[in-house]
Amino acid sequence: MTDTISPTPPQGTRSLEVLVVDDDPLILTVVDLMIRHAGHKTRTAGDAPTALDAFADGAVDVLVSDIRMPGMDGIALARVVREDYPKVPIILMTGYLADYTNGSANQIGVDGIIKKPFKSSELLDMIDRATRH
Repeated sequence: MTDTISPTPPQGTRSLEVLVVDDDPLILTVVDLMIRHAGHKTRTAGDAPTALDAFADGAVDVLVSDIRMPGMDGIALARVVREDYPKVPIILMTGYLADYTNGSANQIGVDGIIKKPFKSSELLDMIDRATRH
């Protein structure tokens, strides 16, 4: 999932507060590092309820969440975030992209779906595109 990681945000972009959600601690750590090494701030959550608590605790500029998680999955999390925080870009991660390309994720209006494994540049480009408005 890794490639060369730049230590600062791309020229002309601001540092973002990114909430990363994944129930797999290894993936959570790797994605967190990818985003932090690009100069953004991160918070992490191992499940959807903890992620929702993070929204209540402060500003979140972007949500990056796994889709398949026990309990409340990433689709349900995205639905709540879209309703309660409609301006927050949502990027979903999955190892099963074919399951979601024409389904409920698109109906929610997520800003991107990225298939695992991915390069940091792919994720950072998606975050950049989602936050340009």
